[in-house]
Amino acid sequence: REQLTLGIGECIYGFGEKFTTFVKNGQNVEMWNSDGGTCSDQSYKCVPFYISSNGYGVFVNSSDKVSYEIASDTVSKVSITVPGEEIEYFVIGGENLHEVLSNYTTLTGKPALPPAKTFGLWLSTSFTTTYDEETITSFIDGMAERDIPLQMFHFDCFWMKGYEWCNFDWDKTQFPDPPAMLKRLKERGLGICVWINPYIAQRSSLFDEGVKNGYFIKNTDGSVFQCDMWQPGMAIVDFTNPEACEWYASKIRALCDMGVTAIKTDFGERIPTKVKYFSGEDPVKMHNYYTYLYNKLVFNVLKDYYGENQACLFARSATA
Repeated sequence: REQLTLGIGECIYGFGEKFTTFVKNGQNVEMWNSDGGTCSDQSYKCVPFYISSNGYGVFVNSSDKVSYEIASDTVSKVSITVPGEEIEYFVIGGENLHEVLSNYTTLTGKPALPPAKTFGLWLSTSFTTTYDEETITSFIDGMAERDIPLQMFHFDCFWMKGYEWCNFDWDKTQFPDPPAMLKRLKERGLGICVWINPYIAQRSSLFDEGVKNGYFIKNTDGSVFQCDMWQPGMAIVDFTNPEACEWYASKIRALCDMGVTAIKTDFGERIPTKVKYFSGEDPVKMHNYYTYLYNKLVFNVLKDYYGENQACLFARSATA
């Protein structure tokens, strides 16, 4: 445990995506990615970094369950607790908060510049559960009729058959010729985004292949970990296994070949801890870190396919 002193009137901000009040003084904050919605102190993107109104930042170099007490247990302290016997953290300075953030990203990595098109207006199928090309065309035509410029169109989960997520196959009952459809959309000047996640349902056509080749996270007894958190009997891709990574990447490349230009990487925060990874990594530390490996793989496939500053994904979960 470490305690850092706060000055009178000093305010603390940060810790990634949080749905509590912007000033974190008086709060207890845990770095543990969770599916808690947007009305709780849980969040999908936990980042063990905060900045101070006094012009510095603090980054704890750990993917473990880091806990903070910000002027709560002791009003003049930020208390930092990390499991284990040691803690590594960086105090990051700068002439102003902008420079502090710049120095922080110099240490941890700077985000790539997304392609220009992705800064425009997006339209999504969102929670529409039954849609086909006629449906989405009506959405796009409706925007044009209202003179609303549109740059990106996103297909959420039901581009695949329900409860087979993920199989990376278009639902042919709704989309009999996906490449031709995507070509028509791109001829209208649209970028194309599709939804994916790192889970493979037992009903997915990929499930047996993943089990046979050892592509999934396993229980401690060596059997495949399965649960019903999202869909029946789902397994979770093990991104510490290079062969599993290449297998998953091949599915993304196939989507790019069809004309997909961006990816929504959903989920990645519901990661179990009483499991075994191909690499032997500590499963507790992997709980947060898993999403980094997941997003990194998908992003790199897009970057390799489309080129530098032409890759775009938007992620539900993240860490640093």
